Amino acid sequence: MSVVVGFSGGVDSSTVVARAKREGRDPIACLLVMRGGDASIPPRAARSLAEETAELLGVPYVEREVAGAFRERVVEPFARAYASGRTPNPCSLCNPALKVKALLEVADEFGAERVLTGHYARMVQGEDGVPRVARAADLSKDQSYFLARLPLEQRMRLEFPLASLEKREVRAIAADLSLPTAKEADSQGVCFAADGSYKDVIAELASEALEPGEIVTEEGEVLGLHHGIASVTVGQRKGLHLSGGPWFVTKIDAPSKRVTVTHGKAPRARELALSDFTLSVPPHALSELDVCVQTHYRAEALPAKIELDGGDRARVRFSERHPLAAPGQSAVLYCDDVVLGEGTIEDVVFSFQGEEGR
Repeated sequence: MSVVVGFSGGVDSSTVVARAKREGRDPIACLLVMRGGDASIPPRAARSLAEETAELLGVPYVEREVAGAFRERVVEPFARAYASGRTPNPCSLCNPALKVKALLEVADEFGAERVLTGHYARMVQGEDGVPRVARAADLSKDQSYFLARLPLEQRMRLEFPLASLEKREVRAIAADLSLPTAKEADSQGVCFAADGSYKDVIAELASEALEPGEIVTEEGEVLGLHHGIASVTVGQRKGLHLSGGPWFVTKIDAPSKRVTVTHGKAPRARELALSDFTLSVPPHALSELDVCVQTHYRAEALPAKIELDGGDRARVRFSERHPLAAPGQSAVLYCDDVVLGEGTIEDVVFSFQGEEGR
């Protein structure tokens, strides 16, 4: 039976397609077009390379336009979050709400049971038979943090063929297969802000988030001006352009456009209030397992206790070490390397530590 491969034309997805074909799984390479026109996502050159690579591999190639859904489910919530003083995590939302959902729809169209992607993550199955996302072998490329929101119905049909490989091994496989993508550079950052700047998106959809406002102390003393609440995040140290530092951002008030800072010591998260909280294990398991919580991509997952607040809300209390955390980001629960759940950070209770930060 055929499988659908989420295909960007990059080295990772190209290698997944090539290996699936070698295994006799009849892969269909599917590229999702997030935005058309002159500013196409992926860019037109990348789409041409993807089609060329699929032809070289001798596999069917299809494109699916998902621009409307991408704007509605990912880009607009991204802009609204910044306008409300939060720091959003668009990739964590995009994977379950758009990418994997769309790929599964294509799979249904072609009668394919499984969807394969080039994500660096594992899918593991516990004694209860429930598939769960886990960290990849290559921890430097691990993307499990961005896949923590995948619902069970999606996890049941997903495979991550690169789970046990390091990036250098993937490139070596691609080179052995003479794939034109073997030396392609990795994509970086948010896809709709490929140049590292998301200001155009904010300017179009939430221009008020780029209006200047006051930077004040906890006591209300005005220290200077910022260039818009979208330009700062809780915990930030650099780029504030204040004298007599170090200064750290502790609060962003969207209605007043005021950014509050504290002097000398970095705000670290002692407690988190989470919304949209989901679990892949029974609630009682949280008291039986050694749970660690990761508060942003590349951060270390730190030991914590989880208390359910009812419905889809929870509270995280960190033990001895406290991480950086900002409202709007994802808090992902792990036991060892396995994802147990995820929630959106709504509020942070700080401890203040040392003269450190970012």
